Amino acid sequence: MIVDKPEWVTHGTNIFSVDVHPQGTRFATAAADNRVKIWNMLPVIDVNQETDKSAPKLLATLADHFSAVNVARFSRSGRFLASGADDKLVCIYELRPGPGGRAFGSSDVPNVENWKHVSTLKGHTNNVLDVAWSPEDRWLATASVDNTIAIWDGATGARITTLEGHTSYVKTLAWDPVGTYLASQSDDKSCLVWRTQDWAQAGAVTQPFKRWVSLTFSLKMDWAPDGRALAVVNSFQSPNHTCVLLERGCWDRDPG
Repeated sequence: MIVDKPEWVTHGTNIFSVDVHPQGTRFATAAADNRVKIWNMLPVIDVNQETDKSAPKLLATLADHFSAVNVARFSRSGRFLASGADDKLVCIYELRPGPGGRAFGSSDVPNVENWKHVSTLKGHTNNVLDVAWSPEDRWLATASVDNTIAIWDGATGARITTLEGHTSYVKTLAWDPVGTYLASQSDDKSCLVWRTQDWAQAGAVTQPFKRWVSLTFSLKMDWAPDGRALAVVNSFQSPNHTCVLLERGCWDRDPG
């Protein structure tokens, strides 16, 4: 992947995550400075907006974590944003009407948009590496270095269940388009598929990942738009590094 990053999109340190709002009007970055920043998309796609000094570029700075922020994801509706960090916490923000403010004692510039910190989800015992909203934002799934996946109620923030099946830290999550399955990939060289009806494990795939090289900080898998296949990265099929396509409903059969 090649990313052309505008010079003004900066945290002054490593950026770990980028996510675009469903409306395409803004995007969020998460970084090692313990912050999430929300940026205006217009200056990225319109050079006139980029050179217009009256057009805001940074829309909000969210500074409620105490350690490096690994991931930030907008909800499917775009109303909420969830972030996960090395402080073991997940912060939930809601976009509310009116202008934003500035955290007490902060040296950050005042926020243009009003992203309100509405809740903090506690339960993981180690760094949070990924967060994922289900279709229609019914659930929020979070993955951690503690080898578990937590499922939270998307409306109340209540913890629904904890999925335990991986033997090493969980790097990435992906909901199928209709919310029937949740897939997870871990540093234990496996991809597990969970059934949301009862949160039982529906299948496990390991063979394509037995020879993977665990050098990546993060991974990202995704479903086909119709949900018929799941694309899972970091497989090694000699002599090439490959992406594996897993057919829906065949979780117990490793692809050849």
